[in-house]
Amino acid sequence: MARPKRIDLPFPLYHVMSRTISGQNAFKGSRDYQKFLYYLEKYASLFNFRVHVFCLLPNHFHLLVESGKMAFLSELMRRLLTAYTVYFNRKHARHGHLFQRRFKSLIVHKANYLIPLSSYIHLNPSRLKKPRDPETYQWSSLQYYLKGGELPYLHTGEILGWFQGGRREYSRFVKEGMDEDIKISIIKQRFVGNDAFAKRWSRRLAYRKKQGESSAAAKRKIGMGSETELEKQAKAIVRVLASEYGCDPNTLLRGRGQKRSVGKARTILANLLRDYLPWSCREIARYMNLKDYTTIYHHQEKLRENKNLSAVYKKILGQWNR
Repeated sequence: MARPKRIDLPFPLYHVMSRTISGQNAFKGSRDYQKFLYYLEKYASLFNFRVHVFCLLPNHFHLLVESGKMAFLSELMRRLLTAYTVYFNRKHARHGHLFQRRFKSLIVHKANYLIPLSSYIHLNPSRLKKPRDPETYQWSSLQYYLKGGELPYLHTGEILGWFQGGRREYSRFVKEGMDEDIKISIIKQRFVGNDAFAKRWSRRLAYRKKQGESSAAAKRKIGMGSETELEKQAKAIVRVLASEYGCDPNTLLRGRGQKRSVGKARTILANLLRDYLPWSCREIARYMNLKDYTTIYHHQEKLRENKNLSAVYKKILGQWNR
């Protein structure tokens, strides 16, 4: 049976899951779990996602996240899994993929399933081969729902609001789930909800696809499009970098036949665009007039290996963040 096409739309609530290849462990110690959560915070912020629930298990994880106005789930997950895999491989002297290539994502009927799905995810430690107490499991968001001290990127208020903000009431609700077989209705391998919910989102997906094709055709016809907010941010980054290197901003975007100093600036530019804009490598390559999007990975490696470039990168970052 063919896998359904990924749904990447603005504003839905997603249940996201991913497992490692061959069931190997993705987390071998506290540092690994912390690093994964660091990247989750970084990219959830970059792509404007709200994290409602997370649960990291030795060989897989669950996330309950809500998209903003831009459709960036695929890019969010690609960056999260790539960044963590690079870290994990370096630390544990391995190579190759860590997680299965295709993560699983379901659009959730928020009104009906936000609360039961949060309980289902939080109870996952109790389903391990060696069961753990969900309330004391360290790498789940449940501890913050029960005791407070929420992480900056974790949004507990909406779920706790259903219990009048009562952590004790939510704890009771989750404990009741341990004695029940929680049923999650999945339709067409894409939706958590009822038939009406699935049909509504299917119509929205079809409409968005049609509108996207019409918009692309119109832009091709007139040869241009209005400048987006992201393009404005990219221009601001280019201006700061051009000022640092004393060159014209357009020079940084030409690509070929430039001085060595401009080449260094382009390495920094590629990394700034990669780290602070939700563009894919292909979009960055087009913006910088690069022939191949894989050149972005070369620029990332070059920055990591060159202390002088890293120092300039941090300096520009300080100017950009002011």
